[in-house]
Amino acid sequence: MKTETGAIRGVSKQIPATSLDADAFLGIPYAAPPGGALRWEPPKRAASWRGVRDGTVAPPICPQGTTGTEDCLYLNLYRPAHTAHAASLPVMVYAHGGSNTGGSANGFDGGRMAAVNGVIVVAFNYRLGALGFLDHPAIAEESSTGQAGNYGLMDSKAALEWVQRNITAFGGDPTRVTLASQSAGATNTCQLLTDHTTKGLYSAAILSSDDCLHDVDTPSQAVARAEDLAKKVGCTESAKVAECLRSKTPAELTAAGGNWNPVATRPANEKIAVGDWNRVPILLGSTRNEGRSAGTAFTKFTAADYRAWVTRLVGPDHTDAVLKAYPADKYSGAYAIPYVIGDLITDSGMRGLGGCTNVALAKSFASQTRTYYYQFDDPNVPAPSTPAGYEYLASHGYDVAYWFPDSREDVSSRFTPAQRQLSAEVIRYWGEFTKSHRPSGQGQASWPRLTDTMMTLQPGGSRLSPVSDFMAEHACSFWSTMPLILDRGEI
Repeated sequence: MKTETGAIRGVSKQIPATSLDADAFLGIPYAAPPGGALRWEPPKRAASWRGVRDGTVAPPICPQGTTGTEDCLYLNLYRPAHTAHAASLPVMVYAHGGSNTGGSANGFDGGRMAAVNGVIVVAFNYRLGALGFLDHPAIAEESSTGQAGNYGLMDSKAALEWVQRNITAFGGDPTRVTLASQSAGATNTCQLLTDHTTKGLYSAAILSSDDCLHDVDTPSQAVARAEDLAKKVGCTESAKVAECLRSKTPAELTAAGGNWNPVATRPANEKIAVGDWNRVPILLGSTRNEGRSAGTAFTKFTAADYRAWVTRLVGPDHTDAVLKAYPADKYSGAYAIPYVIGDLITDSGMRGLGGCTNVALAKSFASQTRTYYYQFDDPNVPAPSTPAGYEYLASHGYDVAYWFPDSREDVSSRFTPAQRQLSAEVIRYWGEFTKSHRPSGQGQASWPRLTDTMMTLQPGGSRLSPVSDFMAEHACSFWSTMPLILDRGEI
């Protein structure tokens, strides 16, 4: 297969438990390695190569924890086997989650999504952590653009631009590109939706578990975060901060830790509310118990600890009201407080994942464009065994194994028949939306655009349900009287 920078050889593979085959082209460079002089610079075009590149091996991942390399701006492409050059198939471009500090394209095998639906799936890496989002004035001063930060967003845009230039060669249609995303990938997609320079790079978007509000820094927050990192890694001499930061290895920068976010002067949800965005059809939703897995951090909390935590989040004037709605004894057993904290995190939307801020975003989209809304509700997803006896329910990220079951065989291998059927339903819904920007089709339950009705994705057959039920379940009337929580509530 010929790309703009050279030829690449992929591999054809059979999709497990089907008679379908998919072609995979792994490790296609969509931009130059962003190391050396290109660290903290906008992505540059990838260099050409001679001969035929081996596209059968997963590419390196971007630096995270103790692994990864700066030579990481690659994408993996999947298509139905033997797709003709002139097929003009719709395209799904997938942005992975991972708190903008972890994850990679390699975790999302798009072969099944491609083969079942007759679409092309592209998953891409983007710079993470400080390498992806450092917004330090010293770096901005010497940058070719005079700015710093949001390199992960620039990479995302570069991947979409690569698709526009190259997807025809793989049998794809550059005018029908759906930008799909989950968690931090969706946080970044929100920023792309409100960036008018990305208009025309996608024709629809899928946003899973994000509200276009949280986990985005103001310019002053971003600078403070960057200056804190500089101190942690010993770059304190003002005249040499940029030189010092550039001398650090990726491992040294990632070891400094911290949360890393896109930076924006105005939250994306506010721009969307007033129509200041690239208006396209939207499919979005969340899991029913987004915050339940976050509760595992609070297993040592006492009732007094819980009260202090709530007070920190909402202030003393609102503490009693929140504790009345979410009492420490709502549940019983060893994990009573972690469970109620999980409910609070979910319903308030305080981490931007689901609950009331998510449905508010859905309504904002629906007032302007064709919008489809869902809640993923499988309380029995195969879950970790730690801590012992903890009930994860439909926690944050537990839905991804249903979209890409071949990437999470540790989960999908334990699916019941009803869960396998739910996975098949979701894959077809996402594929239909990619093809027509309407998720209905292929003999499944009809999914109307959001007015008063949404889709509940569940084992045993997905069903339509009133949005009012979702809002009652997550106590949205109550949360409308409380201050918006932007603190992540971490301990």
